[in-house]
Amino acid sequence: MPPSRKGELSSTMAILGLLIERSDSINGVRLRLEDRFPSADWGSSIGHSAMSSLFRQGFVRPVKDSGSSQDPYEVTPEGVERFKKWLSEFATTPPFARDALRAKLRFVSDEDGLLTVMKAIGDQEEACFEAAEEARLRLNRAIRLGQLGPAKGADWESRLDSAMMADEAGVWSDMGRRLKRFREDLEDVVGPGGQDQPPPSRE
Repeated sequence: MPPSRKGELSSTMAILGLLIERSDSINGVRLRLEDRFPSADWGSSIGHSAMSSLFRQGFVRPVKDSGSSQDPYEVTPEGVERFKKWLSEFATTPPFARDALRAKLRFVSDEDGLLTVMKAIGDQEEACFEAAEEARLRLNRAIRLGQLGPAKGADWESRLDSAMMADEAGVWSDMGRRLKRFREDLEDVVGPGGQDQPPPSRE
């Protein structure tokens, strides 16, 4: 599992936070991960791999050790300290500086390569707009079910959840619009005829 950049959310930190809230089994944590971070798209085996990593580092331990995947885990004092440290860490380099799509464009040497990256940008653009719509639907559903009260008079946690869910929808929309503009700029590089334009110069 590749390490996350300083302060960013990794599966291990997400699981550590959930276990600090309450002890849980691997399967229970996986379900809570999907519920708490629906857009993170972690794999189905993330509970096992992340819990194993946390256990090896001494950050979690089984409440009772029968060898079953249903055994609950709890956070050790060292795990609590590690999570507190993560809460205070923030990346100094914006994610944009290490964007993989932009990096790949630096190595494109012909028009076919550029078209391949442009297609990937278009796919990401579409995925962002879909994620924005899903986030808006989750927010509206939570309001409709009474899980989020009005902005004024609601409890602190409800207001926080409301702000975060609204921001998630906005972030996905903004990313989709940025990718759309970027793709359209690259289309100008290729030109309307596609193969009629020379490949981008790297000089």
